[in-house]
Amino acid sequence: MDSSQRCREVIQTCGVELVDGRLPVLHTPSTLFRYQLSEAIRNNTDLVDYMGDYLDELLSEHDAISLYLDPMTLGTPDSATTHVSGGLPQTESLVRLMLGVDALQSRLVATLVDKFPEYIGDEGTDGDASATKVSVKILRQLRWLDYVLDSGALTEKLLETLGFVPPDMQREIVVALPDIISDSDNTQVSKVLASMLKETPELMLPVLDTLGSLDCAPALLQEARNSVISHLASAEPIELPVLLRFLLQSVSADAAAPVIMRIRKRLDVDSIVLASRQRSTLADQSPDVLIFDAIATSLRSHKHLRDAWLKIIASDANVGSQTTLDLVVLLILHQITTHTKRVESVLKAKIDIVSSQPIAYTPALFESNIARFPAVFSVYFPALVSVSGWLIQTSALGSQGARVATSILVSAFGAMGMFQRQEISGELAVHIGSGNANEIDTAAHIYLELATKHPYELRPFAVFIKGLLDYVDNLDITHVRTIFDTLGILSTLAGGSDDSMFSDLYIFVRKQLSSVFPKYNRIGVVGTVSLLRQLGSEHTLEAAQADECGGSSMSQAPRANIQALRRAVQLLEMLMDSGRHQSWTFISMTYDELAHIVETHGLHQQLLTWLHENVSSKFAAQFLGDVEDLNQRYMLSGHA
Repeated sequence: MDSSQRCREVIQTCGVELVDGRLPVLHTPSTLFRYQLSEAIRNNTDLVDYMGDYLDELLSEHDAISLYLDPMTLGTPDSATTHVSGGLPQTESLVRLMLGVDALQSRLVATLVDKFPEYIGDEGTDGDASATKVSVKILRQLRWLDYVLDSGALTEKLLETLGFVPPDMQREIVVALPDIISDSDNTQVSKVLASMLKETPELMLPVLDTLGSLDCAPALLQEARNSVISHLASAEPIELPVLLRFLLQSVSADAAAPVIMRIRKRLDVDSIVLASRQRSTLADQSPDVLIFDAIATSLRSHKHLRDAWLKIIASDANVGSQTTLDLVVLLILHQITTHTKRVESVLKAKIDIVSSQPIAYTPALFESNIARFPAVFSVYFPALVSVSGWLIQTSALGSQGARVATSILVSAFGAMGMFQRQEISGELAVHIGSGNANEIDTAAHIYLELATKHPYELRPFAVFIKGLLDYVDNLDITHVRTIFDTLGILSTLAGGSDDSMFSDLYIFVRKQLSSVFPKYNRIGVVGTVSLLRQLGSEHTLEAAQADECGGSSMSQAPRANIQALRRAVQLLEMLMDSGRHQSWTFISMTYDELAHIVETHGLHQQLLTWLHENVSSKFAAQFLGDVEDLNQRYMLSGHA
């Protein structure tokens, strides 16, 4: 009996049946096979050599090598065989099984590493793109072994192979190294990988991934960080999340500040994202969200990074040096409870709420950044709303803080989706209901800004503003005017073609005007005039006419939307008729409000004509005379 036949019989006796041209069949548990084979060859040196030669012979056949690298089939009780892909327990390959036998491992490892280069470029996939390369299968046999008898030799051989294989196989080896080498070889491998960062920058991502899995010396990590930082400016956008994650997660507390300062200097997010968007029209390929996610993950995991970055931002007094990166980092830190107050202190100084330093964070800065990176700020939208809410609560109307809060919310409302718009609308209503005068001032002003700049986007969320009408009697008259101005804009879009909202407001103000209580009368006057201001403005009527006529010319002059004009006149008639039965105070306020909108808001010419004919021209006849005659004529309840 020759040695090959003898080895075949020993293997079959231990529980594995070798079938020519087919996968080997495993008839016993893997652990039992290893034990039986180890016992069979323990005291037989010749058999160990024969077994090594036999395995070399099996692996020398290019056409059949995959049979011994793929998982074996399982033997069934009736001696039939079933492939493991049918849902049965996963088995190991024959090679993997043999690597668990101590007497055979060293020689088999050497054979596999020697065979690895032979299959590069000749993978035997038969045109099947989904088939695994033979070289990759060989490499997989060496991963996650329970133990390696001579790990130093294996590591040395793999590093040697790494020097002459093509880049795609270099990548496979680099990625597999942490699963193959032992801890004692970390230093040797780390030195080789650190040198590869400079020599083969195209492999930087897998090299950094592997370095992050190894226990590297501080000097080697510093060398690797220097290579990565020098590569930041020229890196592909898709590479940046990995590079940043390595830089931030590998740095110690002592070296954190210099690394962060270099990142801020070299990482131009605006240019990177712009270049990426020019190459591709697919939104999901934009790397901005991934870049900031890598930074956020590192900041949440390491306190020394949070402290160092916040300190750097706070100490940067150069106006104009603030970037998108700094703004997003502040939002990330604001979401971390232990840093919320510290972030607010930095923002307070940068926004110049209480200091006399040059303003660093202007409304224009927030507006431009949110417009350029809506996807990023959508991710950190809760922090954005939280910061703006804090500014609303702590800033008076017209202050720098209020202007920044307005810029943040108006920009976010215009750039983001329905969910964010609903949240903003709801938050503003909460601020108005707070009872704080400054908070109500700013929130009501933001509502008016939204209605002015994004009326059609705000219109679906008008229910939040209409809900405030139930509590409007608790607000100052200036706040009431602002809320009605907002509702007036929304209810008179396209000349008030949405009957439901306008009708609701019309009923509300008529109810206030007919009340016997003066404070409700004031609300009714302000509400009516606000609706008139929006419905009767020349801009609204001309826009409505253009919308109704599709932009075509009309023969009548001046052009006007008849429905809108009729509604405006209806408001005026209701207001004047209500004044006939109220106090001098009511009439005085009515004329003051009307005079103000005539002077400042540019009512349509036809409405001005109506006011002249029905109000101002009759003023002398109606209101210049004896007090007793006037009182008797109008039965006024109050006297001058």
